[in-house]
Amino acid sequence: MMKKTLLLILLLGLQLAFSQTLQKEESQIQTDSASGIQKLSDTMVSAEFPGGLSALRNHIGNEFKTSNLKGTGIFKSVTKFLILPDGSMSAISTTGNSPAMNQEMTRVMRTIKKKWKPATRNGQPVESTFRMPMTISMD
Repeated sequence: MMKKTLLLILLLGLQLAFSQTLQKEESQIQTDSASGIQKLSDTMVSAEFPGGLSALRNHIGNEFKTSNLKGTGIFKSVTKFLILPDGSMSAISTTGNSPAMNQEMTRVMRTIKKKWKPATRNGQPVESTFRMPMTISMD
């Protein structure tokens, strides 16, 4: 029972540590000290996958072929990509400790056809970068 509890805590902690979170910065009035002019600061909202991060992880889990990974051990990668103002993905690249895992993660991310809800700045869609870390343990 203790091992199961520790494993659950570890998994939840890893999910929180490696998850991309939505960020929303509140608008604030700032005063320029030199001119005394007040202006409204930018409001930025991060991009969001349809269904949230859990839906993205489910897609990756369903598409990922572990048979493409050779050997045992812990395989780690980080996939980076752009989310364009129209919600499409571009410039997908993966780095990590296994070329096979990097290639598979890039392949899986390219299978995503759903459009994202793009990031916005002051209510206008903008290009943003998204990072998706992944760790797989093969015994």
